[in-house]
Amino acid sequence: MIILTKLTISIKNFREIIDLLNTVVSEAKLKLDSKGLNVKAVDSAHVAMIDMQLNREAFIEYDVDQEDELAVDVDKLKGIIKLASSNENIVIVKEHERLKFRIGSISKSIPLLDNSSVTTPKVPSIHSESYVVIRKVELERGLKAAEDVSDAIKLIMKPDEFRARSASESEDSELVLQKSELGELNCNSEVKSSYPLDYLLRIVKSLGNSEELKLSFKDDYPLSIEFKNSKDSAEGIFGFFLLAPRMEH
Repeated sequence: MIILTKLTISIKNFREIIDLLNTVVSEAKLKLDSKGLNVKAVDSAHVAMIDMQLNREAFIEYDVDQEDELAVDVDKLKGIIKLASSNENIVIVKEHERLKFRIGSISKSIPLLDNSSVTTPKVPSIHSESYVVIRKVELERGLKAAEDVSDAIKLIMKPDEFRARSASESEDSELVLQKSELGELNCNSEVKSSYPLDYLLRIVKSLGNSEELKLSFKDDYPLSIEFKNSKDSAEGIFGFFLLAPRMEH
């Protein structure tokens, strides 16, 4: 019995799903239910995790008979994206243990992975009342400036400003934004925590269609990066990354 009948999705949304997953894993399990698509994945080092959602309303067609899970090879999905132009839609049909894609006049299928071989992680309950809403382009500039300085970056929140600082014995780099330059800043006292720069930069680069990001953290605590690629969550991809802190000695 074919549980999943047919999905039709824009290449824009499909590409972003794959780009986001590619920052963390090479294999993932896509969960489909009456609400839409959800994916939870954690990298092999357990440093970064993603939890993202695409509501059924964001699909051009969403025909799902009942809850289903599709374990996929992310690299193979990246190959499918290369076949599509930027304004096309992709039709996806599950046929037994394969996914069949139709893009214009092209049809291609890939094998599904064994569901038992791909683990869906439990997402820990991470909460901090201190957060900042920052333009994605501003944060990316600050991270790029730090790229050749150190392999870690320290995020610092104060009631009136946000900083992203990286330093080595010979160099340093710092992004400083005042409260008036931020979308939001909620912080009662200084909080700071360091994170692996390569992971954080890779995550932020993958969020190309998100204008603003919400960063939540506290002292030596995991970083939550909330994102949405559309102002209306019903129409786009939304969710969050979690990034483990880099403990300083």
